[in-house]
Amino acid sequence: MTQVDSAAQGRFRLVTFDAHNTLIAPYPGIGAVYAEVARAYGLERDAASLDAQFPAAFRTTHAEWPVPYGADEDDARAFWIRVVGRTFGEPLPNEVAWECYDTFAMAGRWRVLPGVRETLAGLAARGLPLAVISNFDARLPPLLAALELGPFATVVVSATLGTAKPDPATLQPLLRQFACPAGAVLHIGDSEREDGGLCVASGAHWFPVTPGAGISLAAVLAKLDGW
Repeated sequence: MTQVDSAAQGRFRLVTFDAHNTLIAPYPGIGAVYAEVARAYGLERDAASLDAQFPAAFRTTHAEWPVPYGADEDDARAFWIRVVGRTFGEPLPNEVAWECYDTFAMAGRWRVLPGVRETLAGLAARGLPLAVISNFDARLPPLLAALELGPFATVVVSATLGTAKPDPATLQPLLRQFACPAGAVLHIGDSEREDGGLCVASGAHWFPVTPGAGISLAAVLAKLDGW
């Protein structure tokens, strides 16, 4: 159990972050990366078309999967490979689908969003513990480390827990670790359904951000100081 620095204890005692489209975003884009991978295997596909097809492929797979994003690491890979196949809309060689998944474990396939580093440094300077709670898999902790994002006391991913946001169970490991009630958690994330839903279900407080737009340290500090 981690004890929160008494100097940092106010009404908010823990700040948690979503990852995708809150801290980081695919670079230069999902369609561009998929097209690049396909090209390496001799398949010429249009990046813009893949970008346009990805949202429906993701939504369809998400809706049918028993545990969205995968109940464990093997299931997470299967989930994303299904998304990849539907994005291309055609049978793919296994090597192409696998590499489309594996390549997003690389730091070069992501960009850190505006204001993120400043926000993390500013909150850490106040002595507040920071953590990540993300619908992701084992690729995320080393990815955040490679991008030199932190300091995060803990990175919680759904594929390890076997359940995904908005299930309030995804927050429980952090509440135990920091001996912190949900009402003292500020969660920063871009998804109303997943991040906002988690906060409604658990009693934590949601700080919404626009997907892919980054985070304003001033706005977060205003929230912390104004509550």
